[in-house]
Amino acid sequence: MLERSHSFNIRDKDYDDIQRIMENVLEKDLSFSTNSKRLGRSLLRINYFDTNVDRENQKNNRITILQEPEKRIYVQINGKLTDSQVGQFWNEFENHLNRSIEIKKDMKLISLKDDMVREIKELIDERGYLVKSEDVQEFVENFIEKYDRFPKKDEIYSIVKGYIVMVNEEKLFDNNGTDLIADEKNMEKSEPILEKTPKDLSLTSNDSTVLVMSDGVGRRKCPVCGNDGLIHEMDDKNVILLDYPKIYGKKNCCADCGHEWREY
Repeated sequence: MLERSHSFNIRDKDYDDIQRIMENVLEKDLSFSTNSKRLGRSLLRINYFDTNVDRENQKNNRITILQEPEKRIYVQINGKLTDSQVGQFWNEFENHLNRSIEIKKDMKLISLKDDMVREIKELIDERGYLVKSEDVQEFVENFIEKYDRFPKKDEIYSIVKGYIVMVNEEKLFDNNGTDLIADEKNMEKSEPILEKTPKDLSLTSNDSTVLVMSDGVGRRKCPVCGNDGLIHEMDDKNVILLDYPKIYGKKNCCADCGHEWREY
């Protein structure tokens, strides 16, 4: 004969949760009707009945649940349940108990994530910047996937600072890009200046003119070789503006002579 009494750790459950789970198992999984009664603060009795049998012959069909210390319950089955039904009852009850705990945990995590997304968005909005909730949510989800935890309080402020720095850098890049395009168009329209210099008289060529192009406003120029056409901007790993998310300072590199320098 299968054991007809068991002790369970109910963790974050209360008596109402246990009663609902037990009634659900008896009614939906074992096809009984139920009648529950509280007997004091720590004792619950659930009578179960087969609707095809006279109730007078089922007076002893009951499950008694006693609340124990440290979030545990003691469950005892009485009545005419077969060993197969007893085994099914224990299995289904434990499955429902674990499933409801997982659902509650998932709901708690979802609520925590939503609160965090809302907090980050509000902090960014307070500083005069606009960000979509979907973008913040995606960042938080990526953080959880990478580190298997939620960002800590100090990391939240770093996220906000990092977002603002990135937005400002993007604006600066966009503005510089617009200026460079405008400068290039202006240079295309400008006429080259032809000058005669005494130095050119010593050249073997009879033509004593040299082509001098005026400097473009806003264009980067290498301080070593004077090249202003192939200057690349890159991260300077020696200058850390923000630890998290990791944001570096910028430096320029001349494609002609390889000289590197910072402008700020």
